Amino acid sequence: MLSNEILHNYAINCTLCIVTATGLRVRKKLATKEALGRAAMDLAAKYGLSSVTVDEIAKAANVSARTFFNYFASKEEAVMFIVDRAMRDVITAFAGRDRTEPVLDSLESIMLDFVEASDDFFQVVTVVRLMAEHPTLVPHHVSLQDSATTTMLDEIAERTGHDPRADVYPRLVFHAAQAVSLAAIELHVMGPGDIPSRQVVADSMRTGFQHLRDGLLQPGRAATGGTD
Repeated sequence: MLSNEILHNYAINCTLCIVTATGLRVRKKLATKEALGRAAMDLAAKYGLSSVTVDEIAKAANVSARTFFNYFASKEEAVMFIVDRAMRDVITAFAGRDRTEPVLDSLESIMLDFVEASDDFFQVVTVVRLMAEHPTLVPHHVSLQDSATTTMLDEIAERTGHDPRADVYPRLVFHAAQAVSLAAIELHVMGPGDIPSRQVVADSMRTGFQHLRDGLLQPGRAATGGTD
């Protein structure tokens, strides 16, 4: 008869095998989803979203069209995958900040970290440009943004004790920070031409947050460069 110790060790090893196998399956699924999202974005950027088919996206990711629909309902949703992941990463980063840190400081830090260090930054820029060219992507972005906003407001409420359903502060500080990010993106990313460096976008964001802290005082009129 097997000893209790042997049975115990056997049970532990079986549990570890199950956990390992489950972890491998999860990672494989995430890798497949990422490959499909990346393929959709790359093909849309190269050929235009309307010219790309689900079959072509699946082929580029080395899977079948049937597998594609296990992960995404449409090619538009696949293109937006990287934005969805970036939003979730930003929310996670905010939740991990020091809870005594002012909310605006936390929001500035995580947004700058994304621009300066995230592997997803340039892919998100590509998708932002695609949205300007292909309006069918916009509803998907709005849906993702609404979900991310709800989660972020809950995080801000948890930190500050201000309920976003009764107090304007959580929405105000979050949307103000978003406005800074959007202003920097519109200034440097929208339109034709090469994508600017991370530092250029980050510097504009820092300037924007400083304007916000200064109360958005109107700066002096810029010099025209002319001479009399």
